[in-house]
Amino acid sequence: MKKITVVLFAGVLMLLACQKNTGSPVEKKIDWDKASIAIMDSMRPKLLANWKMKSVSVKPSAPSTSEIGIYKDTVLYNFAELNLTQVKNSGYYEKGNDVTGVITFRSKRYPVGFRLHAHPDRVVHKKGPQVFGLVEYRFPVGTHLTELEESYLSNLTLIGDNFEIEISADGRSMTWKGLNRAIKNISFEKY
Repeated sequence: MKKITVVLFAGVLMLLACQKNTGSPVEKKIDWDKASIAIMDSMRPKLLANWKMKSVSVKPSAPSTSEIGIYKDTVLYNFAELNLTQVKNSGYYEKGNDVTGVITFRSKRYPVGFRLHAHPDRVVHKKGPQVFGLVEYRFPVGTHLTELEESYLSNLTLIGDNFEIEISADGRSMTWKGLNRAIKNISFEKY
C-alpha cells in the first residue's frame, strides 16, 4: 500500500510539472541598433539648450560628500547652469551621442562632456529613461590646476558619475538619476 501511494504521489508531481503549450505569441526580435539610433535622433535636438539645475538631491556618500560638509540627505536648489553646445554622433556609429558643454557654478565655467547610450529599458519596453552616460570634465590636454569649485563638483559626484537621463516630451525639463554615488537625482529646466 505504501508503494502505491509513493508511485501515485510521484505521478501527480510529474503531471503538475508538465505545462500545456498555450501557444504564446513568438516574441518580436528587436533591432537594437535601429532602436538606439532612433532614440539618439530624438534626443539630439532637445539636448542643445541652456539648462538650469533647479534641484539636486544628494545622499551622504563617504568620503566624497563628507569632504564638502554633506552628512545627511540634502537638496540643493538653483545649484548651477549647464549649457550644452554640441551633440553629435559618437565615433563610427550613430548609436551614441557625444555631448559637450559648459557647467557654470559659482561664476566659474568648466568644460564638461558625456557620451550617451540608449537605455535598455527604453529600447526593449519603450518606457523609462531614454539614455544613460558618464559625466566628465573635458579640459584641454596639458597642465591644469584644480580649483576649489571644480573639486566641489567632483566631491558632490556631479562629475565622474553615471546618470540615467530622461527629457520630457515637450523638451522643457530634464531629469538625471544618479546611478552609483551621492547624487540621487537632478531636475533641470530649460531657460
